[in-house]
Amino acid sequence: MYGQSVIPSVAHHSLSFSMDAIPITAWSSESGGSEGMSLVLLPPEILINIFSHLDEKDLYVLQQVCKHFSRLINDEELWKNLFISKVHTGSFPSFSQSSKYSTEYLQRLKGLKQWKHNRAVKTKYVLSPSPRFEIQIESLLFDYPRCACYNDGIITLVQLHSKRKKDRLIYIPCTTPQGCSTMNFNMNAAVFGRFDGRVFGKLLSNKSYLTPVTEFDFRHSACVTAITTSSSQGSFEDWCVSGSENGEVIWWCETKRINFLKVSNKAITHVALFKSWTIVLDEEKIYVIHEMNNIHVIKLPKVSYDSCEEILLRVQFFKVDFGSMSLILADTNHLFVISFDPNQNFNYTRSIEVPELINKITLDEVTSLREQNPKLAGGDGCHLAIMTMKNTINIINVRAPGNTLKIENVLEFDGHIFTCQVTNLVIVCALGGKLQIFDATSAQLIKTVQKTEPNPQFLAISQGRMVIGSGNVVHYLQYISESNYDKRRGTNNHHSHSGKRESGVDVGLAIYDEEKYIRSKQRLESERLLETYGGDMSDEELQLKIALMESDSIAQQENKIREAADDDLRRAFEASTRTEHNQSVYRCLADEGDQEFLAALECSAAEEQDAQERSMRRARRDGNASRELQSREFDNNPDVELASSREDDEALQLAIALSLSEMN
Repeated sequence: MYGQSVIPSVAHHSLSFSMDAIPITAWSSESGGSEGMSLVLLPPEILINIFSHLDEKDLYVLQQVCKHFSRLINDEELWKNLFISKVHTGSFPSFSQSSKYSTEYLQRLKGLKQWKHNRAVKTKYVLSPSPRFEIQIESLLFDYPRCACYNDGIITLVQLHSKRKKDRLIYIPCTTPQGCSTMNFNMNAAVFGRFDGRVFGKLLSNKSYLTPVTEFDFRHSACVTAITTSSSQGSFEDWCVSGSENGEVIWWCETKRINFLKVSNKAITHVALFKSWTIVLDEEKIYVIHEMNNIHVIKLPKVSYDSCEEILLRVQFFKVDFGSMSLILADTNHLFVISFDPNQNFNYTRSIEVPELINKITLDEVTSLREQNPKLAGGDGCHLAIMTMKNTINIINVRAPGNTLKIENVLEFDGHIFTCQVTNLVIVCALGGKLQIFDATSAQLIKTVQKTEPNPQFLAISQGRMVIGSGNVVHYLQYISESNYDKRRGTNNHHSHSGKRESGVDVGLAIYDEEKYIRSKQRLESERLLETYGGDMSDEELQLKIALMESDSIAQQENKIREAADDDLRRAFEASTRTEHNQSVYRCLADEGDQEFLAALECSAAEEQDAQERSMRRARRDGNASRELQSREFDNNPDVELASSREDDEALQLAIALSLSEMN
């Protein structure tokens, strides 16, 4: 009934083939002879080729047939062939971070099923610090459980895990310095560059309105044209790097200048910073700087535009894959991947021409910051999505081996594509009113999410969750299983209530673990801020500290006034003593008969007394305002009044001494 010709048919028609149709013994005699050839006697290569076209559930059944089949099915070569037959490529990003193709295949399949069958629970956040002021999002970052949005000097932190409504939205005033030429921010800090070369920054962990942006302790000699914060999240310190119009590059840690280099005479257009590596671009060259000292230079590639003459690439899109030490540059038609590893393949360049105009490029940011491990299944690739003006998305593995870049998959759409994001598993495309989720490796449609933002401007993915931003609204999409969603909705039977309670306990435990981790992370961050800036305080704590500082200031002012009063009493006593001394002098002069000098002294004393009475009347006329002004002046410089009094006393004593010397 079954002949040897069945074997090739298995290889070519595997989609309609099932394990139920595989005979364990294949008869070799057309006449129905009794002698046959067992399937287990086929060469292992042929068996692996056959098995690689089956589904994993069929392999589980086949594994129970005999030990020989079990050994073949546990062979990694079989799973590698199975993977290649499904995704049509042997180079792809690692999802399981395993060197075994069997683990990668099963983990990837499990992840795709979660995206396919789970339901998206949507939460809407409206960003508006006051009823009269509406925020329009200009930039958005998402690192679960926080989402940060920037608009015109205000950074809004959305705490997605917070249950308290008042804690979900935190508005951080980050007023842009006047004359700001460029800015950048991450979850920890925001930095600004000005036209006059000055650089400002603010920690986002301190959300008080009373702390403005802080000017850094150095400045560029020309306009700041590029600035960025560090992509590394493993450091407790906030690093950034800035470039100027005249080719200066400065590294900053918090608000302090760490190093300064002048790498070019042309304006810096792009900068990127990750750990010890800094990438700097001007109009002609690429500067690869290691440890802020070692500079390696690469000239920009040349391309041909309208004319036949080749000119330097006009960089419009700039991405860096630090994991593979590759720089991704593109204009509207050409894309280049350039290796900047000084120790291996430095300046090795691959390119591809995109006939359709490039609208946007999106890199798998998480994978790009993780060091490439070629020993992982698939070579640990990294996806790049290219959006074009013709509503298509081209997917490229920028880490794929070979001398040329290759477009692995093309997604075409009827509607307009607003934006997209790609990970090591899926690519999510935002269209008007819906999202479409594809397998990033095979380009198969996994799921369509309806009733989303009609005009999405921003899309971000973190830990299997998504946020969509448009105008002043952020939608948070969290995927949960259908069963858990049904339990949340609830039914009238006892089992549904029991399941709901169990689900609530599980969700509560998960939230507790997550909040415990977040509290631990915030505690470490608070300790760092306490050591560096004096701590991260809430508004109530900050107001209390300000009140204590004002109380201390008032006490210090009262002490100064009390000391000033004591000085006034001392001066009055000295004046009285001088008066008695002068009277004794007058008596001596009168006895000696020097009437003219005596009259001069009496006139001088009368004038001094009149001046004092006039000043006292003026002080009484001025009232409380004059006393407050004198108190402030005394606080600013308490030695001025004492010095003036001492000068008057010394002048009077000098006059008396001169008169006595003339008499002698």
